[in-house]
Amino acid sequence: MAFTDNFGNPKGFLGRLMLVAMEREHLPMAKWAFPQLEIPQSGKICDIGCGGGYNVKRLLEKSAGAKVYGIDISEESVKKAKKINRAESGERCEILQGTAEKLPFSDGELDFITAFETVFFWKNIEKCFAEVRRVLKLDGTFAVINNYGDPKIDWEKKVPCMKRYTARQIKTLMENAGFGEVSVSENGTLFCVKGSAK
Repeated sequence: MAFTDNFGNPKGFLGRLMLVAMEREHLPMAKWAFPQLEIPQSGKICDIGCGGGYNVKRLLEKSAGAKVYGIDISEESVKKAKKINRAESGERCEILQGTAEKLPFSDGELDFITAFETVFFWKNIEKCFAEVRRVLKLDGTFAVINNYGDPKIDWEKKVPCMKRYTARQIKTLMENAGFGEVSVSENGTLFCVKGSAK
């Protein structure tokens, strides 16, 4: 496994180091994005690609009574996210290993789904967006938050397991998957795209 693969699927010691670095790097993005999210106070929320679980923790803090799930492909991420959120584990929080292509939820089960700095690593993004739409209730919200990164750097060459999309491309992908009222907000290289399941 190449070191750069840890960006998309942290494993072993290097993966654990990567999770710590990711939280530090992603904190400004979370601080910018969270005020734009209308987080439900009840129902079910899921953070796909939850990494070390820090945004799961933030979602729990900002929702009075919703159950919050975290899902990640990485075993190391799941372990870390469970540790970070152990105070709420069980009734209010559940961390699961899985992929965006096959989410472990029934049709229309979730009220709100977030994807922080993860969609660039989804192998079949159209299939993943269709799966997100499947598990969301009508009028449920899907929010994609990302940092496009320095446009002068060839990130796909530097990190071969990723594929970058612009905010406008994410908007189109959402609309094609059956989301309406899709909005885009941007701040430098950061962007947040939100859509409502229709």
